[in-house]
Amino acid sequence: MSEVYEAIQDGQGARVAIKLLRPEQSLHAEVVARFLNEARALMALQHPNLVRALEMGVIPDGPPFMVLEWLPTNLQEVLLHAGGRLPAGDCVRVVQQLARVLSHLHGQGLVHRDLKPANVLLARSEPGRMEVRLADLGFARRMTEASASTAVLAVSTAREARLGTWDFMAPEQWVDSKRVDGKADVYALGILWFQMLVGRLPFEARNEQGLMFQHLLEAPPVGLLEPRASPVTRGWVARLLEKNPAERPALEDLLGALASFPELQGP
Repeated sequence: MSEVYEAIQDGQGARVAIKLLRPEQSLHAEVVARFLNEARALMALQHPNLVRALEMGVIPDGPPFMVLEWLPTNLQEVLLHAGGRLPAGDCVRVVQQLARVLSHLHGQGLVHRDLKPANVLLARSEPGRMEVRLADLGFARRMTEASASTAVLAVSTAREARLGTWDFMAPEQWVDSKRVDGKADVYALGILWFQMLVGRLPFEARNEQGLMFQHLLEAPPVGLLEPRASPVTRGWVARLLEKNPAERPALEDLLGALASFPELQGP
């Protein structure tokens, strides 16, 4: 729905990213509102692992835009160049940073709903020193029971019944994307962790219906993790991928455990 361009910030010489809504999408009021709400959210929500928005506005007789910090790559590209997998220690570091920023969003009453490698930008991508920035709050939504301290992302549409990226959608998100809470992001984090370790997604199907049934009914193939991850890691990935959101762990519990993971205890 949008395009991103690299640019030089006037007067400062710094590289920035300019995100523009595509012209054909600018004709739809709900899409424009969602784009502007995303920009407001990024400017209001400050966190070291959240991409920074520097400016927002609407081009006269043109589409809305936002100016973001420039980040050189994303996790999808890094995985592609690494053959689909990352070292187990880097996987834990990425998960740790994502858990921190997702916990922050949830504390503000927001659920991201579209965690995937393309939305994980990297300030640094060197092995052992990866720095993560979560991007794209375009599908984010306020959790009805959460704090109303940040008045953003209130747009809802009939088409929102199933929003997200199929490969990373929690079972409850397949049923109704409007009624999910932060546990849907926990599930997506489990999918991402599995993918980084194994080099493939836990569920793969030829069409949307087949993928939906796998997410709803099939147990994830956690046995594929065995050569790549410690028993502790395998156990946590399995917990994140529980079908019942009530059985998935809180991000605070995950963060409390991550610091002592064997993958981080090397020299």
